[in-house]
Amino acid sequence: MRTAFDPATYQVLYRDFAEQNPLWNEIPTSTGSVYEWDPESTYIQNRHTSMVLAMPLKNGEMFHSARPLAFFGDSVTTDHISPAGAIKANSPAGLYLQEKGVSIEDFNSYGSRRGNHEVIGARHLCQCANQELDGAWCRRWGDDL
Repeated sequence: MRTAFDPATYQVLYRDFAEQNPLWNEIPTSTGSVYEWDPESTYIQNRHTSMVLAMPLKNGEMFHSARPLAFFGDSVTTDHISPAGAIKANSPAGLYLQEKGVSIEDFNSYGSRRGNHEVIGARHLCQCANQELDGAWCRRWGDDL
Protein backbone atom coordinates (compact mmCIF):
# COMPACT_ATOMS: atom_id res chain seq x y z
CA MET A 1 0.00 0.00 0.00
CA ARG A 2 2.84 2.42 0.72
CA THR A 3 3.99 2.32 -2.89
CA ALA A 4 0.47 2.59 -4.29
CA PHE A 5 -0.77 5.37 -2.06
CA ASP A 6 0.65 8.43 -0.38
CA PRO A 7 -1.12 10.92 1.92
CA ALA A 8 -0.28 13.93 -0.26
CA THR A 9 -2.14 12.49 -3.26
CA TYR A 10 -5.16 11.67 -1.12
CA GLN A 11 -5.22 15.18 0.33
CA VAL A 12 -5.05 16.76 -3.14
CA LEU A 13 -7.82 14.55 -4.53
CA TYR A 14 -10.24 14.84 -1.61
CA ARG A 15 -9.42 18.17 0.09
CA ASP A 16 -12.29 20.02 -1.60
CA PHE A 17 -14.56 17.05 -2.23
CA ALA A 18 -17.82 18.89 -1.58
CA GLU A 19 -16.84 21.84 -3.77
CA GLN A 20 -15.67 19.56 -6.58
CA ASN A 21 -18.90 17.53 -6.49
CA PRO A 22 -21.94 19.82 -6.55
CA LEU A 23 -24.35 16.85 -6.69
CA TRP A 24 -22.99 15.74 -3.31
CA ASN A 25 -24.17 19.02 -1.80
CA GLU A 26 -27.68 18.52 -3.22
CA ILE A 27 -28.29 15.32 -1.26
CA PRO A 28 -30.91 16.14 1.41
CA THR A 29 -29.53 15.77 4.91
CA SER A 30 -30.49 16.50 8.47
CA THR A 31 -28.43 18.10 11.18
CA GLY A 32 -28.07 17.34 14.84
CA SER A 33 -26.22 15.01 17.14
CA VAL A 34 -28.68 12.11 16.72
CA TYR A 35 -29.54 10.47 13.38
CA GLU A 36 -33.14 11.07 12.31
CA TRP A 37 -34.43 7.65 11.31
CA ASP A 38 -36.91 7.55 8.41
CA PRO A 39 -39.52 4.91 9.31
CA GLU A 40 -40.47 4.57 5.63
CA SER A 41 -36.94 3.84 4.39
CA THR A 42 -36.40 0.41 2.86
CA TYR A 43 -32.61 0.92 2.94
CA ILE A 44 -31.88 1.66 6.59
CA GLN A 45 -33.95 1.15 9.71
CA ASN A 46 -33.33 1.62 13.40
CA ARG A 47 -32.94 -1.79 14.99
CA HIS A 48 -34.53 -1.28 18.36
CA THR A 49 -32.05 -3.72 19.90
CA SER A 50 -29.28 -1.22 19.17
CA MET A 51 -30.86 1.12 21.72
CA VAL A 52 -30.64 -1.53 24.42
CA LEU A 53 -27.11 -2.58 23.50
CA ALA A 54 -25.94 1.03 23.63
CA MET A 55 -27.05 1.47 27.24
CA PRO A 56 -24.15 0.80 29.62
CA LEU A 57 -24.72 -1.44 32.61
CA LYS A 58 -24.20 0.16 36.01
CA ASN A 59 -21.72 -1.38 38.41
CA GLY A 60 -23.07 -4.66 39.71
CA GLU A 61 -25.97 -4.82 37.23
CA MET A 62 -26.56 -8.16 35.56
CA PHE A 63 -28.57 -9.40 32.61
CA HIS A 64 -31.57 -11.44 33.71
CA SER A 65 -33.63 -13.82 31.59
CA ALA A 66 -31.38 -13.23 28.59
CA ARG A 67 -31.69 -15.75 25.76
CA PRO A 68 -29.64 -16.29 22.61
CA LEU A 69 -31.29 -15.15 19.42
CA ALA A 70 -29.87 -18.10 17.55
CA PHE A 71 -27.40 -20.93 17.89
CA PHE A 72 -25.75 -22.15 14.70
CA GLY A 73 -23.40 -25.01 14.04
CA ASP A 74 -19.73 -24.63 13.15
CA SER A 75 -20.32 -24.58 9.40
CA VAL A 76 -22.25 -21.29 9.28
CA THR A 77 -20.20 -18.48 7.74
CA THR A 78 -20.81 -14.79 7.18
CA ASP A 79 -22.07 -15.73 3.71
CA HIS A 80 -25.04 -17.36 5.43
CA ILE A 81 -25.83 -14.45 7.70
CA SER A 82 -24.91 -11.57 5.39
CA PRO A 83 -26.41 -12.29 2.00
CA ALA A 84 -25.17 -10.60 -1.14
CA GLY A 85 -26.38 -10.46 -4.71
CA ALA A 86 -29.64 -9.51 -6.32
CA ILE A 87 -32.92 -9.63 -4.43
CA LYS A 88 -35.33 -11.94 -6.21
CA ALA A 89 -38.96 -10.87 -6.54
CA ASN A 90 -40.32 -14.08 -4.97
CA SER A 91 -37.87 -14.13 -2.04
CA PRO A 92 -39.04 -13.06 1.43
CA ALA A 93 -37.04 -9.82 1.05
CA GLY A 94 -38.50 -9.22 -2.41
CA LEU A 95 -42.05 -9.75 -1.17
CA TYR A 96 -41.39 -7.36 1.72
CA LEU A 97 -40.09 -4.66 -0.64
CA GLN A 98 -43.10 -5.08 -2.91
CA GLU A 99 -45.39 -4.70 0.13
CA LYS A 100 -43.58 -1.40 0.78
CA GLY A 101 -44.25 -0.23 -2.79
CA VAL A 102 -40.73 -0.76 -4.16
CA SER A 103 -40.80 -1.80 -7.82
CA ILE A 104 -38.78 -4.88 -8.78
CA GLU A 105 -36.36 -2.87 -10.94
CA ASP A 106 -35.53 -0.76 -7.85
CA PHE A 107 -34.76 -3.68 -5.49
CA ASN A 108 -31.00 -3.21 -5.82
CA SER A 109 -28.94 -5.79 -3.87
CA TYR A 110 -28.84 -7.27 -0.40
CA GLY A 111 -25.57 -5.45 0.17
CA SER A 112 -27.15 -2.08 -0.57
CA ARG A 113 -30.04 -2.77 1.82
CA ARG A 114 -27.96 -4.33 4.61
CA GLY A 115 -28.95 -1.45 6.90
CA ASN A 116 -32.57 -2.66 6.97
CA HIS A 117 -33.02 -5.63 9.29
CA GLU A 118 -36.41 -6.35 7.71
CA VAL A 119 -34.71 -7.05 4.37
CA ILE A 120 -31.56 -8.74 5.61
CA GLY A 121 -32.65 -10.22 8.91
CA ALA A 122 -35.57 -12.38 9.80
CA ARG A 123 -37.12 -12.22 6.34
CA HIS A 124 -34.06 -13.72 4.65
CA LEU A 125 -32.24 -15.85 7.18
CA CYS A 126 -34.72 -18.71 7.15
CA GLN A 127 -32.09 -20.65 5.19
CA CYS A 128 -30.02 -21.08 8.39
CA ALA A 129 -31.03 -23.88 10.72
CA ASN A 130 -31.26 -22.43 14.21
CA GLN A 131 -30.37 -25.21 16.65
CA GLU A 132 -32.21 -23.34 19.42
CA LEU A 133 -35.48 -24.18 17.65
CA ASP A 134 -35.17 -27.97 17.76
CA GLY A 135 -34.85 -28.42 14.01
CA ALA A 136 -37.16 -25.61 12.89
CA TRP A 137 -35.69 -23.26 10.31
CA CYS A 138 -36.88 -19.99 11.81
CA ARG A 139 -39.51 -18.48 14.02
CA ARG A 140 -40.40 -14.90 14.82
CA TRP A 141 -40.79 -13.85 18.41
CA GLY A 142 -44.43 -14.35 19.39
CA ASP A 143 -45.28 -16.76 16.54
CA ASP A 144 -47.37 -19.76 17.58
CA LEU A 145 -45.54 -23.06 17.36
